[in-house]
Amino acid sequence: MTITLLIMAIQKFLKEQLADDMLPVPPVLLGYLPQSNAGKPVYPVIMIRPAEGEGDSGQGQIQIKLQFGTQSEDDTGLIDLLNMMERVRILLLRKRVLESKFVMDGSWKVKLNEEHPADDWGGELVTTWALPEIRQEAQQ
Repeated sequence: MTITLLIMAIQKFLKEQLADDMLPVPPVLLGYLPQSNAGKPVYPVIMIRPAEGEGDSGQGQIQIKLQFGTQSEDDTGLIDLLNMMERVRILLLRKRVLESKFVMDGSWKVKLNEEHPADDWGGELVTTWALPEIRQEAQQ
């Protein structure tokens, strides 16, 4: 449940922040890319997915992947992609704490898709978040 709340908090934060200064405002989705009626993906888009997590009996952390996609018949698609990724990275690094319980550490990783269809441009931003501590219930 905690990971679900985290990705929903990231989604809410990005929707609010991107609505203020990005045109067109990309949909911020949980999971995977929906298909339009014609079978072609809808662009631009940001998708949020949990990746790898680990922890101990106290605190845990999880990597969250933000997948980005744009579409263009020329290299402006790459520029649009990089601008969108950079805007989101800056927004998250400025805030770092969402809903007073999810804390992003300062590490991040950016990766562009090596292969892509002619008009589709994609990349990912990987962030690491501390999960709230789960306290053991007292045994009766």
